Amino acid sequence: MRKRRTPKAKARSRSRRRPTKGALIKGITGKLPVEILGSPVFRADIRKVMRGYSGIYLLYRRKSLYYVGLASNLLGRLKSHHLRDRHSGKWDRFVIYRIKHVRYLKDIETLLIGVLTPPGNSVEGRVPRDADINRILRRVLKVQEVSIGKIRKALSA
Repeated sequence: MRKRRTPKAKARSRSRRRPTKGALIKGITGKLPVEILGSPVFRADIRKVMRGYSGIYLLYRRKSLYYVGLASNLLGRLKSHHLRDRHSGKWDRFVIYRIKHVRYLKDIETLLIGVLTPPGNSVEGRVPRDADINRILRRVLKVQEVSIGKIRKALSA
């Protein structure tokens, strides 16, 4: 025989929200050695796991964070950093955060670079002009300085 739920219990179960855990990050690796990129043993499986996903990647030099980047083709981007571009030979481990939705990828990268300031990143991310809170605060400060100036002038007269 089934137990009947009280109206209170029914209301509680209806008001529960779906969990948002895992809504953004669809996979993560530990710190992997750069040598895994050239390994024929892992190549096909890595390609399969990464297919259809974009993401953020972190490059490490020994234990220190060296670079933060984003890519729609994570495996190709890591190989490029390893073999061809200015980061070649400057890192030895990497971490991948696999992300399904690309909409906020650039904002996430900007946030990470701003917070972590890795030495390999020469360009900071950009935020829209209307999102620059310091700009708004400078404008408020200017208005307040004018008001204080008027009060100062009235008091010294």
